[in-house]
Amino acid sequence: MNILVISSNYPSLQTPNYGAFVYNLMQEMAKEHQITVISPFKLHQLWKPKQDTYGNESCQVNRPVFLSLSNKKLGVIDTGRISHYSYKRAIQKELKTLKQNPDVIYTHFIANAIPILDYASENNIPIVVASGESTYTSLEQRSDQMKQKLIENIAHIICVSRENKEQLIKIGFKKDRISVIPNAVDYSLFKPLDKKQCKINLGLATDKFTVGFIGHFIHRKGPNRIIEAIEKLNDKDIQLVCVGSRGELKENDFTTILPPVPNMKLPEIYNAFDVFVLPTLHEGSCNVIEEAKACCLPIISSRGTSVEEQIEEDVTGILVDPMDIDEIGSAIAMIKEDERYRVKFTNTLKSLIGENSLKNRANKISKILKEIK
Repeated sequence: MNILVISSNYPSLQTPNYGAFVYNLMQEMAKEHQITVISPFKLHQLWKPKQDTYGNESCQVNRPVFLSLSNKKLGVIDTGRISHYSYKRAIQKELKTLKQNPDVIYTHFIANAIPILDYASENNIPIVVASGESTYTSLEQRSDQMKQKLIENIAHIICVSRENKEQLIKIGFKKDRISVIPNAVDYSLFKPLDKKQCKINLGLATDKFTVGFIGHFIHRKGPNRIIEAIEKLNDKDIQLVCVGSRGELKENDFTTILPPVPNMKLPEIYNAFDVFVLPTLHEGSCNVIEEAKACCLPIISSRGTSVEEQIEEDVTGILVDPMDIDEIGSAIAMIKEDERYRVKFTNTLKSLIGENSLKNRANKISKILKEIK
């Protein structure tokens, strides 16, 4: 099949850490299909330093440049509307350069279906959307006319969690046009490695218990709640490693900050952790949790969120109230102090290796695309 992918989140030499979950899936699907990716590129990112690679690329990737002015209101000027218009125009101009029409259009997130609605309708091309949004606030704020247009023109939605599906049904999308296929992991890349050697490679103390976090440094993800929990524990044998950007961390003397890295460099980082902690408030289906599980790491994450579909309480991890600093701290202390408890999680996760493979997910999605076509 000839598949056109529209994604605002896809790695490049300037941003090798962006959209790794989209990239990994497309590389797997490219083994069977012809994939063209349109991923608009922010103008100001052209001046960012380039990395050597973000990984092998099996797709045709087109990166039309657009003007991003963030999302602010300056008097009567709405920079968000300007950014969205420029983004939409960049995609629509790129569509005109395609040598042949695709069999199906696959967009990552519902917002990316909007710029191609008219093109798909005019050329009778079905649209399939991958939906893993943490919330649907921006969709709910769209006009009733636009929401109805999306409902009528999207042939199928692939959700990453039951929670995603339930929210979309409430908005008005048809139940029989929605499938749930959770995010998956490349087990050939994410796997257990020698923990001591990984700590040495990253310059971390090998005699300290290492708490790990990967994600944006924002309130929703919760890295500062981890810092507060460790501060309360007042245990000098604990060190924290936070991998990410886009926000600020509370100052302390026990945290090592690592910048975002290409997906292929993450396994060594995961394997330097003794526990992975993510007190998130909302997720679709969390990729970093699947990667941590594949590396057989004990996990502490959030009760009352879609994470409950990924972590079985006291079997593959511990679920906590993501806003309860004391509960987060207690879970960290429990895993640190009770080696048998920690090993139990590790052994259980080892027995699950291969259960949620990227290949299987790609096959399930391919089957849907073929049926839609």
